[in-house]
Amino acid sequence: MAERLIEVFSGSDPEKDLEEMPEEKSIIAHWMVKTSEKLWQTKILALAENSEKVLDSLEQRFTQDESFRAILFQVEASLPRTQKEKKEEEQAEEEEKKPEKGIFKRISREELYHDISEMISNDAVDITMIILSTIVATIGLLRNSPAIIIGAMVIAPMLGPNVAQSFATTLGDFGLLAKSVRTNLIRIGLGFTFALVFGLLLRLDYTTHEITSRTVADIGDIVLAFSSGTAAALSITSGVSTSLIGVMVAVSLMPPLATAGMLLGSGNVAGFSGAILLFFVNIVCINL
Repeated sequence: MAERLIEVFSGSDPEKDLEEMPEEKSIIAHWMVKTSEKLWQTKILALAENSEKVLDSLEQRFTQDESFRAILFQVEASLPRTQKEKKEEEQAEEEEKKPEKGIFKRISREELYHDISEMISNDAVDITMIILSTIVATIGLLRNSPAIIIGAMVIAPMLGPNVAQSFATTLGDFGLLAKSVRTNLIRIGLGFTFALVFGLLLRLDYTTHEITSRTVADIGDIVLAFSSGTAAALSITSGVSTSLIGVMVAVSLMPPLATAGMLLGSGNVAGFSGAILLFFVNIVCINL
């Protein structure tokens, strides 16, 4: 079971506060040391799904403490292992340590915020990846090669800003929402512009399957986009990033965008309309 280490710095002895916390039973273990006359360092080990309520409680109790700072770390392993079976007199307490019952387990809100914020940075790497994924998608469409197009889906950093938009809307965080929308528009505009240039310069065969299949949006595409968006949300909120590769392939944002740009560049307005409609259908369904 996933664990998190919460490192807390405070200006007062936190022992009493930890004991009085309603979430104290959610803590597997904790250690405290006085690093100086005015600073205490506390390390708290908790289950990943319990870390959010522990952090919320810490923030409420130390909000007036100018020295307060909480840092969340991912734990690869810890010893001794948390035992599932205890003596009868300890079972009641152990039950309280277990995460709240629910269908899905998720990581803390703070960890989600940090992970999602990293997905919407417009640094040189992300810009380069957008350009490269557009080139790969364009080559795949010109060669009518599904394998190359799948490569473009994996390379393109298009999923992050859309997940960030949904997350920001849920939290009501207008700052994060504005940043995610801006990032999304920049990446979409950049990919579309490069595809448009390729459409102007290269001869395009409109009859290939990989192009014609991305000029029509039907009910299957809507169901696929909804399912992919749900899978993306579950993958990110549960902290299971390994499934994101499959999600990026299923979402398929770059191929219709590249198709739309190339078709418009080559003068096929009807095909462009269908491709750009499919692209925005995917965007809307993922955000929902």
